[in-house]
Amino acid sequence: MPTLKQAKDKSRHVVEELEDDFHSLQNKISKARDSYVSSHQKELNAAKKKLKALQGKLSKAKSSAAKAAAKAKKSSSKTAQDQVKKARAASLLLGESLGEAKKIMVTAQDKLHAAKPFDRKLAARAKVLAQFEKDWDKKLKSEAAARKKRKKAPAAKKAKA
Repeated sequence: MPTLKQAKDKSRHVVEELEDDFHSLQNKISKARDSYVSSHQKELNAAKKKLKALQGKLSKAKSSAAKAAAKAKKSSSKTAQDQVKKARAASLLLGESLGEAKKIMVTAQDKLHAAKPFDRKLAARAKVLAQFEKDWDKKLKSEAAARKKRKKAPAAKKAKA
């Protein structure tokens, strides 16, 4: 035996169901659009910040390596030479991590640049959809008015006769 909900579902027209699905999908797209570009911008900003921090560390490591090298030339002791080796190794590691951070930043920039046209496309689609909704509502109202007018026409003819 069918339940009340099943009876209601059967009474709903397919067009109404599709329209509801369409509106829910459009709402999801508009909500996602709001955060789409901003998330890519945040990712880029974080990559830039990390890159700047690594550049600062690298410059400090290079200056400490230069100081250690100057000390090593003056004293030519084993410990000074070991400090130079450590400082150079540290600067090499920082250089590699700086290269990785640059790659991350370039990837984030590419994503952001790709996101902007998509965002414009979504904005244009939303604008067209809003205009379509207005036109559709006008059409439905005019059809309803025409139906009312057609219903009243036979009654008006009878009244005249």
